[in-house]
Amino acid sequence: MIAAALLALAALHAAQDPAVVCKKCTSVGRLPCAEHEKDMAAREDGVLFCSVIADCQACGGAGWVDCASCDNADAQAKLQLKRASVESRRAALSYIDKDMDRAIRKCETEHYVIGWELDRLKVGKKFLEAHELLHLQAERMETLYKDFRRDLRVKDEDFKEKFRVFVWTFPDDHRRASGAFCGATAPGGMKKMGTQPTYSVCGSRQNFNSDELLHRNLVHNVAHLILSAHIHPEWMGRYKAGWLDEGLAHWYEDKYWDVCDTYCYQEQNTNVDFKGGRWRLAVRQMVEKGESPAAAGVFEQTSDSLSLAQNAAAFSYVDYLIYHDPEKFMRLSLQLKKKIPTRDALKEIYGYGVMEFEGLWKSHVLATYPKR
Repeated sequence: MIAAALLALAALHAAQDPAVVCKKCTSVGRLPCAEHEKDMAAREDGVLFCSVIADCQACGGAGWVDCASCDNADAQAKLQLKRASVESRRAALSYIDKDMDRAIRKCETEHYVIGWELDRLKVGKKFLEAHELLHLQAERMETLYKDFRRDLRVKDEDFKEKFRVFVWTFPDDHRRASGAFCGATAPGGMKKMGTQPTYSVCGSRQNFNSDELLHRNLVHNVAHLILSAHIHPEWMGRYKAGWLDEGLAHWYEDKYWDVCDTYCYQEQNTNVDFKGGRWRLAVRQMVEKGESPAAAGVFEQTSDSLSLAQNAAAFSYVDYLIYHDPEKFMRLSLQLKKKIPTRDALKEIYGYGVMEFEGLWKSHVLATYPKR
């Protein structure tokens, strides 16, 4: 009797003592839901809603359950908030299922709504299944957003809407989604710029034979979306500002892979290439040989009228301007959205004209770009 009383007293003391660690949950107050894949619970923390587990009776779509072995009021409150968020976001995103006439695999994060219909894909040396792939893409897109915000000194409040990204297995789904969410259809990727920024693409192996190619395509096109939605929602690429629109999207390809091989006017043709995608070397060689496209000509193009060499030059112009002053670069982008010609915007923001810009840019290329 005495021993039992002592054990009960010790248990009560342990429950009241914050220094005593719960052996089941290490005192975090929650445990991964056993109904779902191992190690996925932590990834659920990065989303507001995940349709794959939203109907789970055990966790209510949170990915976690309360730890019955300890009392953690803060953890319980957070679980309740997450479950409420799941229900709220389920209702808010129901239009996607309605427009596609079936339930679509999707999640929502702080800055994105991601639709992902590829069931299986090899990432690195490992095949991943749909649920993990959905979260991987959400994490990748959030990384791009955070890098964009840091690289270009922009703020969260500069953006009014979340970015929508849809990746489909079948061309018919992509066509239907493009019409519903982008307002137009095309065999290749389709974007809606400015307000309601959206990108839809068929991610099948016929279009992308590796995860890296698909990832690069998403980075390129979502960079377009983020730029178009910044402060003054508008697609500058349809005006004579394609160089900045395309140049920045290529800049992010180069940032992550040192390769640029995505072209918005011909996304379906994976054989399109310019100098193996190694554009820093290619641009240096063009400058050294006096073969670089004239800046005055590049500054007159829309996004879909840039030649391959002009795409490379546009990337390098953006690289030069960001290198010296990212805040001025974003001021320039806002001027171009207002249809102000590049030559006038350069003069206003930087104090020089097109000829002087070209000379400064060439000096930068020769001083900083690789020779081989």
